[in-house]
Amino acid sequence: MSGNGERLGVVVKRGRHARAITARVLAVAMALASGFSAVPASAETLTVEGLYPARSPAAAGVGSLVVERFGGRDGRELSFALEGMLAELAIYGQPYFRVVAERSSAPADAILSGIANAAVQNQPVEEDRKVCVERDDNDKCVREENQKIRCQRRIVTFNPSLRMARVDNGAIVYQRQLQERDQIVWCPDRAAARSVEDTVSALIGNAVAEVRLDIAPVYRSDAIRVLEVRKGLDKDQSNRFRDALKATARNPQGACDIWQTLDGEVPGQSSVVFNLALCAEQRGDLDEALVRYRQAQTMLPRERAIAAAFDRIGARRAAEADYATREDRLSGSRP
Repeated sequence: MSGNGERLGVVVKRGRHARAITARVLAVAMALASGFSAVPASAETLTVEGLYPARSPAAAGVGSLVVERFGGRDGRELSFALEGMLAELAIYGQPYFRVVAERSSAPADAILSGIANAAVQNQPVEEDRKVCVERDDNDKCVREENQKIRCQRRIVTFNPSLRMARVDNGAIVYQRQLQERDQIVWCPDRAAARSVEDTVSALIGNAVAEVRLDIAPVYRSDAIRVLEVRKGLDKDQSNRFRDALKATARNPQGACDIWQTLDGEVPGQSSVVFNLALCAEQRGDLDEALVRYRQAQTMLPRERAIAAAFDRIGARRAAEADYATREDRLSGSRP
């Protein structure tokens, strides 16, 4: 993940007291979790929603945890931001973790600890500027030259180390060193766009978004592009196929109904078969979606969208199974 704080637009306010991580950090995490390229604005899509697994299944299996006050100059702020994010994190409308205060006597499954220091480095750089070196009697510039001016490049790095260990047996279930970086150049004629403090806060927000993806599943919505090739359809069928494409945005079920009818008229038309697989995936019928995608793969063996669909469905099934197992286990341990 890039350490560019401006790109993510996440700023965690700094100060002596705890600050809950902003809702935008979670939105950023969701966006990062999507894992697909944006489709062109003109492309027709269907939206597929589902639960996808955490990067660290062992950490995601934890039910309750304590966030220790991290070491290092910026550790306190990072730990407050993580604690706020974890307390607000919900799956299917229910809190995913039970966050226990550090000095509480309440039991917890695991402890999240770490250390965090930001480093700032300034480097001299040069930039070219056009400078007027000759003017006429009306003060109009008649000759320019390129001249170099001295500027400063500021590089801020933030590489916190985190570890989550179980309380009962000390097993380490999550360990990672994050690498966040931001740079900015300012010159005599151009001020720095943000302060060091704001940059460090943005990088902390980036780190929190990364940890969120690591240790908990994500429920996300993906806009998946339908196939639009109408080879094998007659004029009337082609027109109805086009109507289905137009309906994907405002009436996706209507689009699916049109493709279902076309499938009965022209069995095995590759775009129709793929789009019906996507319709099944959209409504959550993953078994039917797999049958349709496998059929489409026999006709379109090199279609990358089909391979991506298999990956998506496999991930969703794994996430749901992990979530159900975790809920059963935690329900049995609750008083």
